[in-house]
Amino acid sequence: MLANRRVKIVATIGPATSSYENLENAIRSGMNVARLNFSHGTHQDHLEVIRNIRSLSQKLLAPVTILQDLQGPKIRVGNLKEGSVYLKEGAEVILSPSIQLGEGNEIPTDFKELPEVVQKGDRILLDDGLLELRVKSISGERVHAEVIYGGELKNRKGMNLPGIPLPVECLTEKDLKDLEFGLLQKVDYVALSFVRRGADIRKLRSLIEERNPATKIVAKIEMLEALDNLNEIVSLSDGVMVARGDLAVETGQAQLPQVQKRIIGLANHLKKPVITATQMLDSMVENPRPTRAEITDVANAVLDGSDALMLSAESASGKYPFKCIQTMHEISIEVEKEGRYFYDIDFEGEGGVPETVAASACLSAKRLNASTIICLTSTGKTATLISSFRPKARIIAATSKVEVLNRLELAWGIQTFGIQSYKTSDEAMEQIATLLLKYGLAKKGDKVVLTLGLPVLAGAKTNTVRIYELSETGSSLGNCSSVIPLRCQTYADPV
Repeated sequence: MLANRRVKIVATIGPATSSYENLENAIRSGMNVARLNFSHGTHQDHLEVIRNIRSLSQKLLAPVTILQDLQGPKIRVGNLKEGSVYLKEGAEVILSPSIQLGEGNEIPTDFKELPEVVQKGDRILLDDGLLELRVKSISGERVHAEVIYGGELKNRKGMNLPGIPLPVECLTEKDLKDLEFGLLQKVDYVALSFVRRGADIRKLRSLIEERNPATKIVAKIEMLEALDNLNEIVSLSDGVMVARGDLAVETGQAQLPQVQKRIIGLANHLKKPVITATQMLDSMVENPRPTRAEITDVANAVLDGSDALMLSAESASGKYPFKCIQTMHEISIEVEKEGRYFYDIDFEGEGGVPETVAASACLSAKRLNASTIICLTSTGKTATLISSFRPKARIIAATSKVEVLNRLELAWGIQTFGIQSYKTSDEAMEQIATLLLKYGLAKKGDKVVLTLGLPVLAGAKTNTVRIYELSETGSSLGNCSSVIPLRCQTYADPV
């Protein structure tokens, strides 16, 4: 069943997956998080997707996290007269914000400050680093550069300036409008592109607090400057994305593997969910099977400690979007069978009551060989902390708040279930024992660990750990919904 996979799957929604039918196929295939890329599409397009996901989530009893990914201050070349131009190695080209339409060796750019920030000898990378230029001289608003690695350059391709501090705001006017829309629709997470320092996160946080404080922040790490301020950025964020596209261009491809491990390791240490992204199954955009290298890449991202793995063009515009999701599921669940990489729990470090309760629950489950840790939660905080310890026991987060269930789908290992409001812990445990047994998530006689806040009626924050044995609960299997939640069904190809 899908509930047996610990690592979560983020699928980018695009033409291949945006219809109601295809969104349902994506969820049935194993999508936990729907990424809405605001570099593309209109607000109306995204609104329809959000409404359909929420409707399908209720229909399938499968919570889904909605991640709004802001475009950010992406630097691009402008439009070219013929739609593209071939840059020959050794040739000289001129880049300038004053060029309206590119032709011949003249290339426009939307980055007005380009002549001010580059110097002789600086590298300019185009189209995700496939083309490389080196600055020879600057004359007014015109930057003269030599083509080091050539090729075809198309309209509006991206531009990177590795190691050069950029005088741009992290949130553009477009981002602010998109953010307002996303918060109005109560998206679960907002991904901030081209984060460089902690102040970028603080600025976004202040805007979110004014409109919808429940929305969380994912910091996309894709710039060298961000690596210099990594600890502060991760500490201030609710989650992190290893955005390997621009990051590889910024750091150099040989440095990417160790940078990926560094980011994931820090996020794990600071107990923040981390997404590994970009070209994980890129060959499946066109082909029904991944390469051996891609299979290994997915497996290593799991072993590195990722909470979630992300599909981009594979699910947005590829030929086999659902096959991609299923393939990622199959690889992940096979890697997780080994278990050693997450069963060795580290209890070092300081923390407050939530951290202590989460650690106690995981230690209790380990000592008692409990099958399940159940977290009664109103915000999802304790459940996420339990997830960060990577326990062997299944993690169940239960609440009556649908928005909390949706948000938790990003975190490693957490399976989410809606329950009715309760007045006592035993009343809540009765409901949970019923669903655990009916849906095959545990069996009678299993020990389970429960975390909750007492007194219940006072709405106390999580402060208690209790141990139950399922055979002692006296639960009635007749009180459970007759509809089996999607992720508790036997896994099968949906299309």
